[in-house]
Amino acid sequence: MANTNEEQDKEFENFLKTLGDFIRDKRKSRGHKSAETFANSIDMDEDQLRKYERGEIPMTLKTLHKIFKGLREGSENIAEQLAELSEPPLEKSDKPLSAEQITHVKNQVKKLNGNEILITLRDEDIQRLGKILIIGFTTVPKNIFVQKVGLFSRSKNFNIVFSIALKNNWIVMLYPESPRRHDQKYHTTEAGKKVLQLGNKAQE
Repeated sequence: MANTNEEQDKEFENFLKTLGDFIRDKRKSRGHKSAETFANSIDMDEDQLRKYERGEIPMTLKTLHKIFKGLREGSENIAEQLAELSEPPLEKSDKPLSAEQITHVKNQVKKLNGNEILITLRDEDIQRLGKILIIGFTTVPKNIFVQKVGLFSRSKNFNIVFSIALKNNWIVMLYPESPRRHDQKYHTTEAGKKVLQLGNKAQE
């Protein structure tokens, strides 16, 4: 029973982080580059909003509705949005990308970075790029990406794919105002998730 409770607690922690990532991404997409401006617009304490975005504390349904309303998300969309958050398209970072996903990621790299960048990437690099996006479903420090991708942090191959993910806004810093912060973390954006989701749809 104890293990079950621990697993449920862990799942809830991950859900809060995923929900926080979603709120942060939506907030920025709505033009609120800082938590302060958005918090002011919905009459909420800035520190409290930041804790929600980091997944540090749970919130009531009333608070969730208040935030969604501020994000201009209709009440009818809340259940649908929450369902999508609870079912990420890929959960295991050790699951390789399919041929269709590799093709889709390549097309996106070519579109956003140019063919001169694409031709320098091998299929292994595309797999690593996809793995980075999957790992980032949970907000984690850079060393976790390094460990799970299986390369050294100063490896040229790692830096290339990691920088592509950053440049394309597929992953972002948790604290962009302090890039060199010692506890800096990263997470996959909605744009990054769509790269994988669209790759999945190509198989259907």
